[in-house]
Amino acid sequence: MNKIAIIGAGYTGLSAATKLIRSGFEVDIFESEKLAGGLASGEKQHGFDWGIELFYHHWFLNEVSIIKLAKAHNLTKLIKICSPNTSFYHNGEIIPFDQPHHVLMYPGLSIIDRFRLATKLATLKLTKNWQHYERYTAEEWLIENMGENVYEKMWKPMLIAKWSNYYDKVNMAWFWSRIYVRTKKLMYPKRGFQYFNNKIVESLKSSGVAFKFNTKINLIKKLANGSIELLDNDNNKYTYSKILITSGPKIVKNLLNSSNSDFSKKLSEQKSMGAICALFILKKSFMKNTYWLNIPAKTKNFINNKIPFLVCINHTSMISKKYYGGKTIVYCANYLSEDNSMLKLKDNEIINLYTEGLGQISTSFNKKNIAKVIISRTKYASPIFFKNHSEKVPNFKTTIDNVFWASMSHVYPWDRGTNYASDLSLIHISEPTRLGSIS
Repeated sequence: MNKIAIIGAGYTGLSAATKLIRSGFEVDIFESEKLAGGLASGEKQHGFDWGIELFYHHWFLNEVSIIKLAKAHNLTKLIKICSPNTSFYHNGEIIPFDQPHHVLMYPGLSIIDRFRLATKLATLKLTKNWQHYERYTAEEWLIENMGENVYEKMWKPMLIAKWSNYYDKVNMAWFWSRIYVRTKKLMYPKRGFQYFNNKIVESLKSSGVAFKFNTKINLIKKLANGSIELLDNDNNKYTYSKILITSGPKIVKNLLNSSNSDFSKKLSEQKSMGAICALFILKKSFMKNTYWLNIPAKTKNFINNKIPFLVCINHTSMISKKYYGGKTIVYCANYLSEDNSMLKLKDNEIINLYTEGLGQISTSFNKKNIAKVIISRTKYASPIFFKNHSEKVPNFKTTIDNVFWASMSHVYPWDRGTNYASDLSLIHISEPTRLGSIS
């Protein structure tokens, strides 16, 4: 029996199905939500021609795995290339931050600071040896190589904004990856990510892949005959020869019901950040000429910061508002530790908090301009990378033979994203030494 089940219809699941169906396997995909795409899913609002993501998304121009996935489904014509502007917020001003000279002109730096900053950024951009950097925290390396002033003025507030309580523990390999892959030009799918996702689903269905949406898998167990049984939320049973799980570590632990194993202990060691994302649909323009606004954090307690989010994204600075009924699309988002009290705030509390933050960014902002706000949250938005994290990246094999796991927890040292979710499947799922004889 060459029948494989994939749990999760995010980009790892969609990409794995693309690989497996072409290798002659019969593939079923189980998805607990009503749509494919995972955190890159979206919906079309009333009066919009294009859909919009609940969590902001784009691709960098050099993210080739997405291009490969698009080619596999004849979707490259949907990919739009954009050149939006990045800025940072400093003492009430929005300052450009997407060209080398912009970075070097960061406020409060001496000539020596700027020289060290320039030479070390160039080194990070040119080197491919990320393994060297994982031996240090980002804080240790940046202070030693760029100086304490550069770190305190420039990088520490951004690290706090991104990693909260873990800002001084995240390793330098992660920081390297952010510098190494960054491009000014971005890519975005015409008509939105959900349209792109749906087209992949249509293509996979036409190739024989079966999708089971709104179906949550609760348990995986091995049968006496060697096959694998899945039990869903309605107690339906399904039998397969192999399983690929694409969920987060806590879900994997529950699915396998293996709390006493070494594998389970390693799952428990996996730390991750949650996220809150507010999608503001505005009646009027906001923050012109800036797509991505970095907001350095004053403190780790975001509720006490005047601007209580780490990034503000003016989506309609990159994609014309004509596709969204003339409305302006703005995201405000935070990464938060899993136990952060902000994740427990009610939607209206987050809306009020973030609305005040938008008023700090632009004094002309008026809450009467808000047409709608959608709050989305997740407890599994990004793994946390500590020193020597390569030693802690989990195995693709689980405690059950022929049950494999591939997720954000396996993406390292790169930051999480749909490209690397796709890359994970297209590369590793075909490696027999790491994933059995799945292909």
